[in-house]
Amino acid sequence: MRNIAEAVNITTPALYNHFKNKQSLYLAAISDTFENKSELLLQALSGQEKPLLRLHRFITQLSQVLHDDPDFHRLMQRELLDGDEERLRYLAQEIFGASFQQMMELLVELNPDCDAHSLAVIIIGMVQKPYELNPLDRFFPDSRQQHNNPAYISGQVMAVLSTYLGDTV
Repeated sequence: MRNIAEAVNITTPALYNHFKNKQSLYLAAISDTFENKSELLLQALSGQEKPLLRLHRFITQLSQVLHDDPDFHRLMQRELLDGDEERLRYLAQEIFGASFQQMMELLVELNPDCDAHSLAVIIIGMVQKPYELNPLDRFFPDSRQQHNNPAYISGQVMAVLSTYLGDTV
C-alpha cells in the first residue's frame, strides 16, 4: 500500500481512508476495469432487434473489447488463472451477471431447447480463445492477419453457431 500511495502521490494513511486493505483496492480496480466492459456487452444484447442480430452484436462487441483492450484481456486471464473464489464470484455476480443472464435469455429465444448456460459459456470461450492463442497462432500454417480481426472472429463464431441454431442464423 505504501508503494501504491507513493506512486499516486498521496500518503499511505490517505490511501487507507479510501481502501481498508489491498484486497479492497484491487476489487475497486477490477470493478472499474470490468464494469464499463460489462455495460458495453449489456448494451449489445439490448434493443428491439431480432434475437439473432443482438447475439451477433454481442459477439462482435466482446471480440472488439478483447481486441482493443489487451490489458482487460490479460486481467481477465489473470483472474481466471489465479482462481480467487471471492473475486471470481464478485465478477460473475456483480460485474458480468446481468449481461450473462440477458445472453442466456436471448439464447432461449433463439432455441428454447438449448442449455443456455452452457451455450453462453461456450460462445464466450469461442470469442476469447483466438485472442488468448494469438501469440502462438501467428506461427501456425496459413495464419493470416484477419484471424485477429474482431469482425472476422465474430463471423466465424456465428458460422459455427449456425450449425447448432439451424436456419435461424
